[in-house]
Amino acid sequence: MLKLNRLSSFILLFSSLMLILPSFAGCAGPSSRNTFTELLTLVPASEASDDSPVYFTLVDFASFYKDNGITFTNFEELTEEIMTKPREILMNMPGPGSFITGYSSYAQHSTIREKYVGYDIGDVDAEIQFGTSPNEGVAAIGRFDPEATKNALSNQDEWPVEIKDRYQTEEYNNITIHSWGDGFKTNLKARLTPPHVDILGRAKPLAVTGEYLFYHPSLENVKLMIDASRQKGQSLADLPEYSSLVDALAGLKVNSAIIGNGPMANLCVSTIEDDFTRLTEEEKLTLLGTPLKKFLTFGSALGKDENGFYTAIVIYHANSDIARENVSLLKQRLESSSSLFFDGSWSNLFTETDIKAEGNVLLARLYSESMSFWQSCIYSPDSLLYHEE
Repeated sequence: MLKLNRLSSFILLFSSLMLILPSFAGCAGPSSRNTFTELLTLVPASEASDDSPVYFTLVDFASFYKDNGITFTNFEELTEEIMTKPREILMNMPGPGSFITGYSSYAQHSTIREKYVGYDIGDVDAEIQFGTSPNEGVAAIGRFDPEATKNALSNQDEWPVEIKDRYQTEEYNNITIHSWGDGFKTNLKARLTPPHVDILGRAKPLAVTGEYLFYHPSLENVKLMIDASRQKGQSLADLPEYSSLVDALAGLKVNSAIIGNGPMANLCVSTIEDDFTRLTEEEKLTLLGTPLKKFLTFGSALGKDENGFYTAIVIYHANSDIARENVSLLKQRLESSSSLFFDGSWSNLFTETDIKAEGNVLLARLYSESMSFWQSCIYSPDSLLYHEE
């Protein structure tokens, strides 16, 4: 095993890159139940909203590793792989990952190890993150062992006293939920301590089955996630505005994606200027260009084909007529309006575009030398998807 001090620089770089660099390696391709769709089945439909901004981050780690010939079983072995294949891993790693799966920027210091929680980073195949702080949740697909987790959590010698005193279990639909009282409670003195206390000192409820992991500060939400996974309640996969998005994204053979609703796209625009909501329609038109017609949801990912890298934009509409109309409007925006974040015309940012409608879905490939634009709809405000509400 490599010593930690030899790996520090590699792991820190690994952790930070995972937050900003997506993967462009292809996965095995969509099936009747592709990985992205399966992730949607783990999130209750109640996490979606028609009126409030929402978004979800999906990552398929297993496909990335398979395509790049990377094999490991735990965090230590992965760091060794980083030493032997730094370019393949560091430059292409899918992300961003979550704390509870071991893929966050705190991976080096976290206790997401078999010793403490019964699984390791090598047991996680894919994950979906949803909600915003402090209500963020995670569901994951992998190879877990409920007994291993139960045994790991029975070894409490290194737990802070407060965490130990709060620990309890509950059986729900034959699944053990491990909880520590109020999952929203923070304690900075206990952060990054066993068994799984996060950077803010929160010990959130956790449950695993043989193939799934559920994690949320609300015990009731963990139960809703379990219900969704067992088709005892509606999941995101039951909503065509989300299932159609991930089907289209899976067809592009990408390993990371961000999906959100219409209000989320316009929220990003509204943060560009504090007084945006006070602008007249004429002023908005001058600043942002002609808006797209209203759409329900959108998705974004980074792809690569024989023509190079491209940002994939997938938009779901109420009907096919609006989808076709937005094809023309999006082309118009790309030709005649500018990016506010990148401070330049869209036509200069993209070297080639391919935009079409398939039923209710608009699918765009926007080729560019920049690999970061695909995340800008969420992580940095811009105007490309500005639309009527």
